[in-house]
Amino acid sequence: MADDSTYDVFLSHSAKDKPVVRPLAERLRQDGLNVWFDEWVLKPGNSIPAKIEEGLEHSRVLVLCMSAHGFGSDCAQLEAGTLRFRDPLNKEHHLIPLLLDDAPIIGSLARFPQN
Repeated sequence: MADDSTYDVFLSHSAKDKPVVRPLAERLRQDGLNVWFDEWVLKPGNSIPAKIEEGLEHSRVLVLCMSAHGFGSDCAQLEAGTLRFRDPLNKEHHLIPLLLDDAPIIGSLARFPQN
C-alpha cells in the first residue's frame, strides 16, 4: 500500500487540554514533524468533521491525548474510533495513546499498555 500521508502526526485532544497539548505540538514541529493540530489547520468556514476526517486519512500516526476532559469529548472519541475502524490491527496507521492526567482509561483504549 502506498503511503499517501500528508501529516506525520494527528493530535486528537479536548479543547480544554490545549494548554498541555499546544507545547507538544510545537515541540513535534520543531523536531521536523508535520503535525495536524487544529489551531494550525482549521480555518473559519471549514467543516470541522470533514477537516478532521481528511486529517486522519492523511496522517501516519494519531496521538490520542487522553484525559478526564478528553474522555468526555465526542470529537476525540470520533477521531480515535475513525482511525481504529480504518486500521483495527494498528498496522498501517498507528494509534499512540498519551495519558495527560490520572483519569481512568475507558473502553477499548484500556487494551493498550500503560506505563
